[in-house]
Amino acid sequence: MRGFWVLLRKEIREQFRTNKIIILAVVFLFFGLSLPVLTKYLPDIINSVPSTGGFAIEMPPAVSIDAILSYASNIAQLGVLIVVLLAMGSIAKETEGGTAALLLSKPVSRLSFITAKLTAESLNLLLGMLFGGVACWGCTLVLFGDVATLGFVYQMLLMVLFLIFCLAVTLFFSSLMKNQIAAGGLAITTILATSLLAVLPNAGRFLPGGLISWGNQLVTGQSMAVEWGALAITLTLIALCVYGAWLNLRRKEL
Repeated sequence: MRGFWVLLRKEIREQFRTNKIIILAVVFLFFGLSLPVLTKYLPDIINSVPSTGGFAIEMPPAVSIDAILSYASNIAQLGVLIVVLLAMGSIAKETEGGTAALLLSKPVSRLSFITAKLTAESLNLLLGMLFGGVACWGCTLVLFGDVATLGFVYQMLLMVLFLIFCLAVTLFFSSLMKNQIAAGGLAITTILATSLLAVLPNAGRFLPGGLISWGNQLVTGQSMAVEWGALAITLTLIALCVYGAWLNLRRKEL
């Protein structure tokens, strides 16, 4: 892959210049700090509301697992949306503006162009998840007194892989479409479709959404089953998205 390291340095500088690193870090940090607090005190707030018409809502006290699962659930939903919004113009914007043509006229390969973007964005995700994960772990430990640390670490690693899959899907559509809004819409639709299919019996064991369920099981200790199918399919889909983006750039007039 000619020019990969040069392009990677360029992409990392671009992450800082456009504040993508700061945006992801702040968003994940906000989730990591706020969700354990909300999980801790929400039952007390609801239980303190006076009953109306003889009907009262009683919520049991929250535990540390509730805070961890709440954080994972929000990252799997809002985090995906943020990833798509930040990445949907990564290739489409450069091909439309002529930057891609200028870069690819130099001795660099199209594969390096794509993989450098995927690697830089993935490092950005990893850093953001590190900030949010440490904040969530620390806040949960202070509020609840205990946390399934090892299970939480595994859960966050699986979540990062799921978000990298979402990133790869977004980059594929960004290489396919000229309009970044269209690329983002197609990416969200595809990710949502795979998540809905994961709800089907046994389907989640072979789809990227199964990684989230696997992480939740590791945190709760309900099951120690290893979903190798979901892991293998996710890695394969990431590779196929990179290959598809490469084919799109080869065929596209830059």
